[in-house]
Amino acid sequence: MNNIIVIEKEQLAEVVYAAVNRCLDERKIEESVSKPDDEGYYDRDEICGLLHIAYPTLWRIEKSGLLKSQKVGRKNLYSKAEVNLLMKSGKLAKYNRK
Repeated sequence: MNNIIVIEKEQLAEVVYAAVNRCLDERKIEESVSKPDDEGYYDRDEICGLLHIAYPTLWRIEKSGLLKSQKVGRKNLYSKAEVNLLMKSGKLAKYNRK
């Protein structure tokens, strides 16, 4: 079962190049088929992890009116589009203390 294959440097480069291109092409296809980042909702755990904040900080952001949640059953959900806009706006800077 131990077969040794000897190829030249140029042949190896061609094989690696073809394999990498195939992987990149497959990834582009998957990205074009998948839904955009702005569709859907984050739950409380996801948004706290994404913004690197604690639950009380998320509560303060909601109370300030910067972010609105939608109640579904017992869960608070946050629109991905709204969260992305809020992150791009820079209004969360005072809540992210390091």
